[in-house]
Amino acid sequence: MKNIYTIALGLLMAGTLAQSCKKEMQEINTDPNQLNETRPEFLFTSATLNYSLPGRSQLMNKYRTTLRYMQYIVSDNVDKADMEQPYCDDQKTTFPDPGSSGALYFDFYNSIGRDCARLLDQINAIKEEGRRSTYRELAAICRIMFTYDAWKVMDIYGAMPYSQAFNVTAFPLPVYDYNWQAYQVFDKQLRDAADVLRAKYTGQVNLSKQDFFYNGNMENWLRFTNTLRIKIAQRFEKRNPAHLQAVLQDIATNYQSMIIANNAGSFGYSNVQDWNNNVDDLDQIQNVYVAAYPFVTFLKSTRDPRLPLMVRRNDWGDNYQAYKDIQEKGIPESKALLNDPLVNSSRYWGKHVFSASNGAAYGWEGQPKTKQFTIKDGDKTASRTLSFISLIQTRLFVKNGGFKANNPTLHKDETVVDGNTIKMRTSLLNYAETCFMMAEIAAKGGNGFGKSAAAWYEAGVTASFDYYKALGISQNTPGAADAQLGDFLTRYPYNGLTSVYSQAWVNFLTEPEEAWAMWKRTGYPQQETFNPAGPNKIGDGSGIAYLETLYTGSQYLKIPRRAVLQITSTQMGPNLDKAIDDMKAKDPDYGVDRLDTRGRIWWDMK
Repeated sequence: MKNIYTIALGLLMAGTLAQSCKKEMQEINTDPNQLNETRPEFLFTSATLNYSLPGRSQLMNKYRTTLRYMQYIVSDNVDKADMEQPYCDDQKTTFPDPGSSGALYFDFYNSIGRDCARLLDQINAIKEEGRRSTYRELAAICRIMFTYDAWKVMDIYGAMPYSQAFNVTAFPLPVYDYNWQAYQVFDKQLRDAADVLRAKYTGQVNLSKQDFFYNGNMENWLRFTNTLRIKIAQRFEKRNPAHLQAVLQDIATNYQSMIIANNAGSFGYSNVQDWNNNVDDLDQIQNVYVAAYPFVTFLKSTRDPRLPLMVRRNDWGDNYQAYKDIQEKGIPESKALLNDPLVNSSRYWGKHVFSASNGAAYGWEGQPKTKQFTIKDGDKTASRTLSFISLIQTRLFVKNGGFKANNPTLHKDETVVDGNTIKMRTSLLNYAETCFMMAEIAAKGGNGFGKSAAAWYEAGVTASFDYYKALGISQNTPGAADAQLGDFLTRYPYNGLTSVYSQAWVNFLTEPEEAWAMWKRTGYPQQETFNPAGPNKIGDGSGIAYLETLYTGSQYLKIPRRAVLQITSTQMGPNLDKAIDDMKAKDPDYGVDRLDTRGRIWWDMK
């Protein structure tokens, strides 16, 4: 088994290499326009192009799954079926699939995993040892990305062809590897790559213009790799707590506790300049979804300075022309509604996420976002529309927030600029997450690398604020430059693990997949049933975040916990059947079959 995974690490599959080289030579001999070699550093840029969000389906799948599961957003519709669609109903026999598009799974086999494998093959095929040695660091980075992407797939699917992947000649029907085996293999692969980066080899190829993650900064790559090792080990903490402690001790002893240490060292991808310039089919985040009640109410209850950076103000203000029209020309009933004290108490409102909330008892926060008003201009009457429910700050996900120039729903302090002037960076593992991860470890008595849980918590909140402020400035969010953390940490100091989990949930707005994983791993944020008559824990000012229970009026729905294992032409038949049977045998909580997304991946234990 060890030898199999050593081969997977290096991807030095002689049969595949011989076949690929032969095919390449044949193509070169018949195509005079084909170059016989592309430099590996350029292949790395191509292999990772717009990593994690290479297409529209990946971004929109984020909207309809994890952003909804973790109650950052909710459908603007009050249709009962639409509100219940993302969740599992025990009374039904079919369940929603968090990986319904299969993008994460297929991206590994059709792009990032495949291309990193090919790139490693090419580096190892360089005959001149001196030239091959100049690509040691690039090869290490490719192995890191190969491992990282495979772990993300395994994390929600539980199994995947890995050790026999990308060698169709030898393994036309590859076997499946399992998460209960792979996590330690992943750790070994990452540690081996970290050793290469730690060595600081001279004469390495300059990756400053080909590496869109860290611009060739090898120390940042090393710190990320160590941080990722801890993150993966923490995922399996309930199954193997000793492994997490061993990884922490190894990093402390042999790598001088080098983990992500500031926002500049956060792991993420700087998307190419024209990424999502065309927002015609990317603006679902503003046209289909609105901000969710639990998220907005929690931020309001703590007077969190990130609120305007994370949530867009509603239309109830002088910065919106339709509002001023109603103020000046509204009929008496419209003006009375416009001036309701409750409505005017805030510019930030979220919509309930549970389907029973569309009754009158839940008020406007259970209804669609817009309200209609009548104005009278001389003898003519006209209507104006205001959005009461806020949007999530859509500029975090789409250039210009998905708005086009001269859009009448824009507020006067909101701008729309040429998309080529906006640089989008996809966050994948930021410094704040690192701090909250270490705060949890320290709180449980683990190796906190010299800091207490409170110190890590405070660093995490500060880093999260700085991160969202910087994003707001770069994406032209109104007022972002003036935001200040102020006395937030004085009002909400470290108060145990619940405060860590609550702040991690807030920070995960741009990484909702990790909020989903944290919820599965820890049970936080916990769910609470909203009582329209009060009192409620949601937004009670305690600093503890809660999700709403998914009450339909007669029963409670469940958030899916895993994805449906995908089927491809080379990954079906007896090996797939065996993978399902093995996962069910390993853990009865896997579910009744492949499609039962109520079930759990092995690391997600009760």
